[in-house]
Amino acid sequence: MRPGAERIAGLDVLRGFAAAAVMLHHHGQYYDVLYPGRIPLSVDLGPGHFGVELFFIISGFVILMTIERKKTVREFAVSRTARLMPAFLAALILATAIRAVSPVPLLDTPTVPQFLANLTMAPSLFGQNAMDMPYWTLTYELVFYVGMGLILAIGMLRWAEWFGLLAVAVSCLFIATLDVRLHYRSSILLLVYYSNFFLIGICLYRIHSQMARPVTWLALVVAIAVTALGGGEKSFDTPGRLYLPLAIAFTALVWFAISRHGKWLAWRPLVFLGQISYPLYLVHVVLGFAVIRWGIARGWSTLEGVVAASLVSLIVATLLHYLVEVPGGRWVRTALDRRQPPALAA
Repeated sequence: MRPGAERIAGLDVLRGFAAAAVMLHHHGQYYDVLYPGRIPLSVDLGPGHFGVELFFIISGFVILMTIERKKTVREFAVSRTARLMPAFLAALILATAIRAVSPVPLLDTPTVPQFLANLTMAPSLFGQNAMDMPYWTLTYELVFYVGMGLILAIGMLRWAEWFGLLAVAVSCLFIATLDVRLHYRSSILLLVYYSNFFLIGICLYRIHSQMARPVTWLALVVAIAVTALGGGEKSFDTPGRLYLPLAIAFTALVWFAISRHGKWLAWRPLVFLGQISYPLYLVHVVLGFAVIRWGIARGWSTLEGVVAASLVSLIVATLLHYLVEVPGGRWVRTALDRRQPPALAA
């Protein structure tokens, strides 16, 4: 097996940390931004939203690692569908049900067009709002998958770094010449502000698998350096003086996780948190906010609300992992493999 083809426990741990950081950001800090009134926690959990950037670096690494083992675009699409859709559909139905029964302030009432658009994982491209706040990142992931699938289709995975550099250059040009908020859909399709994080992951995979070339190191330096320009609206317009050190730290953290020293991170509870990180990321906002509102009505403190919301989110994520994500993935693979033409199967 080529280096990097195996499952890397260190990356699972980082996924878990990233999902937990985003969850605590929403439960412990962003809830108060949307619905003022609680006594703020003594600890600022706001920086937890940067877990998204860490997710994107990990995704760049894992997707190139995955797609290099696929012979066709269809095989890659089946693997991504089996991995993402079962848990996503369950979480989407759950969020829709919660919002229908207990409307969430500042989020519109669910509609049939909104639900249908969310089924694509890219509702913003169809003029609809995401059913739950974290879903916006799924659209960027989907665009990245499509881009990698196209590179596979034309047989140019070897040139992934060059395509990444092109995407970063287009992103910088877009930021310099256009108002991203006025060209929101185009910015998503071009992965503006985030193509460089996917590229960092791609470069780290090349280095890890001992297939790095001069362009790999060039692309890695460029992808990190452009964060000096600062982040976008989704990262709360973080200035470059903070965004650049953050990108360097995340790059070093992923590199540590994929190195032989990464096994030090593989403590079983942390690996388990990584295993349920995807459903946890999907369900924690609408579900967690409902728990917090329920607790506030009964006089709970801010800390009690955050702890309760996080525990409920962890429990539901665990149930989704074992009852939906794992068996659903197997079912999707089996169902789609049955539809595969005999010639392709051979």
